[in-house]
Amino acid sequence: MFLVIAAAIAVPLVLLKPWDKNNNENNGLSGSESAKPDLITPGTTITPSTDNSAQPNSYTPPLNQPFDYANGTAKMRGVNLGGWLVLEPFITPSLFDPYIMDGVVDEWTLCEHLGPDAARKLLEDHYASWVTEDTFVQIKKLGLNHVRVPIGFWAMGGLVLGEPYVANISWNYLLRAIEWARKHGIRVMVELHGAPGSQNGWNHSGRVGQIRWLNGTDGVLNAQRTLPYLQQMTAFFSGSAYTHVSPVMGILNEPAGFLIGGEAVVNWYKQAVAAIRQATGLGKGPWAVLHDGFLSVDAFSGFKAQTDRLMIDSHLYIMFTEDLMSLNQTAQVKFACQSWGSLATTSTKTFGPTMVGEFSVAVNDCATYLNGINVGARWDGTFGNSAYRHSPDSTCAGKNDASTYTAEYKTFLKQFFLAQIEAFEQGAGWFYWNFKTESNPLWSYFDGVEGGWLPEDANDRGPGYCTSLGYPVNLPSVDESG
Repeated sequence: MFLVIAAAIAVPLVLLKPWDKNNNENNGLSGSESAKPDLITPGTTITPSTDNSAQPNSYTPPLNQPFDYANGTAKMRGVNLGGWLVLEPFITPSLFDPYIMDGVVDEWTLCEHLGPDAARKLLEDHYASWVTEDTFVQIKKLGLNHVRVPIGFWAMGGLVLGEPYVANISWNYLLRAIEWARKHGIRVMVELHGAPGSQNGWNHSGRVGQIRWLNGTDGVLNAQRTLPYLQQMTAFFSGSAYTHVSPVMGILNEPAGFLIGGEAVVNWYKQAVAAIRQATGLGKGPWAVLHDGFLSVDAFSGFKAQTDRLMIDSHLYIMFTEDLMSLNQTAQVKFACQSWGSLATTSTKTFGPTMVGEFSVAVNDCATYLNGINVGARWDGTFGNSAYRHSPDSTCAGKNDASTYTAEYKTFLKQFFLAQIEAFEQGAGWFYWNFKTESNPLWSYFDGVEGGWLPEDANDRGPGYCTSLGYPVNLPSVDESG
């Protein structure tokens, strides 16, 4: 049974604050690379810099000057640092492969299986090596200006009995990365990716399976339990040390409104906005991003985007919809230009600032563990009960091997990328998912640049790319047949 919370309640500011446990001088910000993971010594304080003068490129204002999210005069062009502080099997299969036979399918079961000490060691080694200062050096070189950093609620502690996550460790790695971002002029959007109870039942929330957030009695409690975390994040990033480098905050990643109920999710968002503005005051604090919950933008008509400093976020992918995946390449480029361009334009006019927090050039779902560990792919008909098989090329063999990509295929991938970002820049901008992966190149921005299907500079492109193909953006309706 789905329960709807209609009344807003006042939520006191709960001081979990793992960062207050650190009292020593910062010794982890040298930025030097080494063969071993650059672990943060327990008790280390990550001291924020006061220098916010860095500028990543000439298209982007320095950190100490405002970024115009309200009017979109500058566009967010960024990547996600996914699979880092919240694990995803398809991004880092190597962390999961040794334990799959033991029933490990997500971060919850990984931590549960390993136990607290072994899980902490595994995770800290990963935190210290997956993202380094060189990550931000590369991001700057590619003409990007933002990163979106998913975190789990466990980064801030406050676990209850039975939750096996490793708490109060990832926060310091986040803060160290923010200092690297500051040094190179990159703005950081920190986003709550995993809520207590799991807001969607997918592995990137921390736990696969039942939705225990806003769904059932425990779900109502977990939804309320989420609000103090958001207040805490807002208060922290509203401070003078972080307001320039972290001016945007994601409230919650992909709450499954189509399963929980759209009204329930929207009502919870109203509580969340009230809670974070209780922490900062109206018109202050970071811009807060509402993921659309896979609902129509009309569901959010009651929000005041500009006065409440709100953005809406859509995640737009081809490969999770069989009808779109089955389109030919020409039709897919046309769809990106016209359908997604129209969506961004309409949402910006109807709601306000609109961003695309996740997208990729992948046009199949063959990436290892993309849909979950050992659950198959739509492309070859092995996912769940799907009878879909792409014909005539229905096999996933070679789809994750960039050495097999032809020049023609790379040309299409680049066209598809350029079409998407032009469409998304009818709104506030975009974040590619992901900055890198271990073995799924179509989901790796870094691999795409190296392989030649993504541009070396995201700003270096001519205007009107979709129009030059005969697919102008902003059309009120589209023929998707191609």
